Amino acid sequence: MKNKTPLLLSLDYELFFGRDSGSIDNCLLKPTEEILRIVERNNTKICLFVDAGFLIKLKQYSSDYPELQQAYYKIKQQLLTLSGHGHDVQLHIHPHWQDSYYDGSRWIIDTRRYRLHDFSAAEVSQIIASYKAELKTCCHNDIFAYRAGGWCLQPFSHLLSALKENGIWLDSTVYSGGLSDDPSRHFNFINAPQQDHWRFDENPLTIDENGFFVEVPITTMKTPARFFWKLAMLKLLTNKLLKNNYHQPFGDGSAMIAHGKYYLTRLFTSTYGPVMIDGMKAAMLNSAFNRQQKIALTNSHKNAIFNVMGHPKSVSPYSLSKLDEFLTNNKNILSITYQDLIHLQPQNLTAANKATINNKG
Repeated sequence: MKNKTPLLLSLDYELFFGRDSGSIDNCLLKPTEEILRIVERNNTKICLFVDAGFLIKLKQYSSDYPELQQAYYKIKQQLLTLSGHGHDVQLHIHPHWQDSYYDGSRWIIDTRRYRLHDFSAAEVSQIIASYKAELKTCCHNDIFAYRAGGWCLQPFSHLLSALKENGIWLDSTVYSGGLSDDPSRHFNFINAPQQDHWRFDENPLTIDENGFFVEVPITTMKTPARFFWKLAMLKLLTNKLLKNNYHQPFGDGSAMIAHGKYYLTRLFTSTYGPVMIDGMKAAMLNSAFNRQQKIALTNSHKNAIFNVMGHPKSVSPYSLSKLDEFLTNNKNILSITYQDLIHLQPQNLTAANKATINNKG
């Protein structure tokens, strides 16, 4: 790691949460295989933050619906194979699966309780424990890292005990400057520390050297409003006029609709967002990486982690070509997973705690 920048490529492995959830083939299996084809050619590992609630729902309905039993088997085999080859699988939670159901032909998604904070403390504890237990049957690696669905991490105090009880000590949700005032999925990361990792306890934005938890934030980039205008025009041209699939995401579902202010803000002001491999955002990989390198040198953090995220459902042939280009042309990066950060594990996770957690798993 001495002369290279660590690269974390962390992907949220999930369906869509709008009126059409999409298929597992096009949202999960196929795009993940396409991503693996590129990263393995470039000696790069990925981490999938798996939406474990979906696995539990598939399992729940498997006895009644053979197609869901087959879907569960395919996903489990992909995750087991992937983790067996040195890639990483960690915990991602979208708790709306508690209220969603299969009607015999499609998933009926109910997002009225979208955040873990919409559930009681006892329900949160049960959700985290059961989701982690299910995920452990689908991979070969230790599960200790978490990413909140929709970045809904705050207030952290509502999640703290349940995460700690289940041996989840690393979070990778925060991105500096992030802000959403959507009532159903709000968060505020504006005052996040300008570091590639830090220890915390009750507040993920407050450094606490004696804290139980470690935050490994997603790298941030500032996106000008003109980018979203270009994106809107591109969608119109490729989807409606030219019928060109080069920029078309693999996923075949529909996203949740945000409140109007979300779209207006992005069309008329610069905003901060995670560095991503999704769609046209993948074109910014090089500029985001170079920007981080300059900041790291200024702050004497030469080996600051470059944490890039994405969603298999949202990648396109174009974004995959940009990922391939980035990995091929940057020889000064060293691919890591969260397993390589195990040395950050808090000392206050005692041997007794570990034994209890392992038994739960």
